[in-house]
Amino acid sequence: MIAMFDGKYAFLSNFYPSPFTVDGITYPTVENWFQAWKCKDPVQFKAIATAKTPGEAKRIGRHCALRPDWERIKTSVMYDGLKHKFSDPTLKQMLLDTGDEELVEGNTWHDNTWGNCVCPKCTDIQGRNMLGIILMDIRKELRYGYGAATAGTKTSDNDKKTSEPTFKLSYK
Repeated sequence: MIAMFDGKYAFLSNFYPSPFTVDGITYPTVENWFQAWKCKDPVQFKAIATAKTPGEAKRIGRHCALRPDWERIKTSVMYDGLKHKFSDPTLKQMLLDTGDEELVEGNTWHDNTWGNCVCPKCTDIQGRNMLGIILMDIRKELRYGYGAATAGTKTSDNDKKTSEPTFKLSYK
């Protein structure tokens, strides 16, 4: 098990420098991407997307007015950002090189949604580890092809996985 995204495995963190460009906007990290997509205000969106550090993006994102559909789309937004990140050949190989290890975003900042907090206050709480699960899904897709995992796909009427995203990101 890879229990924390630091040291040799820091590249798994959303704070890891991994610039990618979508629709003319370059996002320095997945954190910038994720925090920007929370905002309903296009000015805040752009400020967060292009913030110089992921910490700055997160700080601004904590105070933005949320999109009305945020709770419904946030997992797909994370999935899409990670897909962009791991389209980089070097990062893709690094993710594949984790083999079949369970990926757990262990943390001490009480994030039991995207990770699993290991601080004394959270010892009785099992985190959902959504970030780790999405990373393992993407790793499987990179290894075996799209549709090999479940994140970001929808099930058709006959329960076969399709390659259609669950939604189309749009900021219009």
